[in-house]
Formats: sequence, structure tokens, C-alpha cells
Amino acid sequence: MSILEAWIKHLDRTRSTFTKDSYINHLKTFCSTISKSVLSDEDLLRITGKDIYAFVDESSLSPQTILAILSALKHYLKFSYRRGFLPEENYNNILKTVEDSREDLNMKKEKHPPKALTEQELQKILSSVKNTKYYKVYNLFVNSGIRLIEFEKLKQENFFLDKSNILWIRLDADMTKRRKPRMTPVISFNKDKTLEISEQIYEWSKDFDNNLKTKRGALQVYTDRLSKRLNIEFSIHSFRHTYITNLVNYGFSAEIVKEFVGHSDIKTTIDTYYKFSQKRAQDLVERLLS
Repeated sequence: MSILEAWIKHLDRTRSTFTKDSYINHLKTFCSTISKSVLSDEDLLRITGKDIYAFVDESSLSPQTILAILSALKHYLKFSYRRGFLPEENYNNILKTVEDSREDLNMKKEKHPPKALTEQELQKILSSVKNTKYYKVYNLFVNSGIRLIEFEKLKQENFFLDKSNILWIRLDADMTKRRKPRMTPVISFNKDKTLEISEQIYEWSKDFDNNLKTKRGALQVYTDRLSKRLNIEFSIHSFRHTYITNLVNYGFSAEIVKEFVGHSDIKTTIDTYYKFSQKRAQDLVERLLS
């Protein structure tokens, strides 16, 4: 059994499926960046502090993503060291580099959750990717609020168009962060856009691999670069934040929003998204009286 196989088996016993999958994907991203090859013991056990600094300094990924990758790398190296595969001196030198890099990045780390995108910002983003697969992928994220880890496990059979022409995405327990199945609706900024994008995404889902299947690392790198090029601060998570904000603005209760987006605790939903907005309050009153 390889070190990687032993490590993944260890993660199966000690971590959630979400954490295990995240760690593996983070190491794949790191390994492909430093060596342009597939994830392997050889690549990971021969890395040096210089490799890590080069990755941090040259990466176009966000500080949050780099921090997550370094955490996964630290966990793998610690496992390898404790099992005797990595000499103590090498481990200590690399560990110091990882910790120094994390300290620097934490100073840049975003202090607040990413803001919801405005219709104008979203239009600018989508226009810039109009004739690419990312146009379809971004539309799926912003209109469904799914997580990146959930997106990776999607298939055509997870999409269901109901009698009202609203598209629903069924996420099985093994696809979600909390291992709890859920149904989430495709919802846009208004009724007409919701019906239009529901039908469009449903059509795309019929040929899922060609229209929507995208590698996680490539998607994150592309999104980070596009954010800088357009001068719009956004990430894949910004699409989820926008979706949830739209649900709140529509007047959905916190209980329903929590279930649609898969929060483990309603306090997360309320504390993060239900800040008082005079405009939202006025819109809800006007909607009631119309």
C-alpha cells in the first residue's frame, strides 16, 4: 500500500467525507502546480521549502484557497513523518516553511464573507465567458447555490424539472458537506429569469460531461484570474453567497433557506445573511400589497 493510499484510508476513519475529498483535491492542485503531473508519493515526499514558497508566491489562487491547500499538505506530511516515510529534519524544515507561509497569508485573509454579486457585476462576469464552458458552469453555481465539493459529484440524473418548469437539483447524502440529502431549486434574480435559466440548465444537464463537467483546480485558477482581470472581487463561493442573498430578498424564511443550501445550523443562516435591509423590507411590503 502506498503512503497516499494509507493516508486516504486514515482520512476515511478520522475525517468526514467532505474533509477527506477536500484534502485530496487540495493535494492534487498543489501537486499539479509544482510538477505538472498526477498526485503521487514521489512528488509530495521530495518537495522542499523552496517549492512551497514558489507555489505561494506564484499562485493566482486566493489566500483562502492557498491556506486550505497548505493545511492539507501539512496533514499529509505529518502522517508521512509519523509513519517513518519522511526524515525528521526534512519534515521540520518543510513544516516551518508551511507555517511561515500560513502566517503571511493569514494577514491577507478576508475578514468578512464574500459579498453577493450585483446583477451588473454578474452580467459583466457572464458576458466575459459567454462562449465558453465557464458560462454554463457559472450559471449553475449562481442559480443553485451548490458548493464546489457538491458540484464535483453531480451527474445528469441529479437534475429534475417539475411541472412548474422550476429546475431542482437532488443532492444525495454522499454528495453533501454534512452527509444530509437535500433538494435545492434553481432560482435567479426574478421569476422570468428563473424560468428561463431553469430550462437552459436542464438542457445543458442532458449532456453533463460536455456542458458542465470541469476540473476543480482549473475552475478555481480561471476564476481567480478572471476576478483580477475584471476588477471584480469574486470567487466560486461568491456565487453561492449571491444565491442565498437572492433567496433572502425573495422573502424565504430562514428555515427554508437553511434546508435549500444545506447549512448545519440555522444560526449560520441568520447571522450571515439576515441582516436588516430597509430596501428588502420595503420590497416585501409592496409585494404583499400588490
